[in-house]
Amino acid sequence: MHGLSVILGYICVVAFSVLSATMVYIFMFLEDGFGFAPFYVISMFMLVGYVLFATPVQIFVNRKPKKFSRWHLVTYFIISFAVCTTLLVLLDSYRWYILTVPMLYIFSFVLAFIYWFWDSVFLQRKHKSSS
Repeated sequence: MHGLSVILGYICVVAFSVLSATMVYIFMFLEDGFGFAPFYVISMFMLVGYVLFATPVQIFVNRKPKKFSRWHLVTYFIISFAVCTTLLVLLDSYRWYILTVPMLYIFSFVLAFIYWFWDSVFLQRKHKSSS
């Protein structure tokens, strides 16, 4: 039964992260406001990103579980920044000035923070001291 609860925890982390990140993206970048079509498309991209990049990192950091660990947040931010930067460079014809845009750093941190928060809520256990 423990294995099933862990799998359910991973699914909840991804699902809540995708919904949260999609809403943040819509509010940060879409000028036309909320709509079903943008929500659906953006959530699919968020799902792919979180499953391909964040979940493997999550499995790695879960070897030493700790709720709201700053090191986990830093790890998620580094991966998020690398993925966002790579996508922007590939989609914007290799224009390196993108690295000077504050929104890249803000969005990367927000994506990492969202995943870190839901990971701590659903999967991380309180760190037990050895005393």
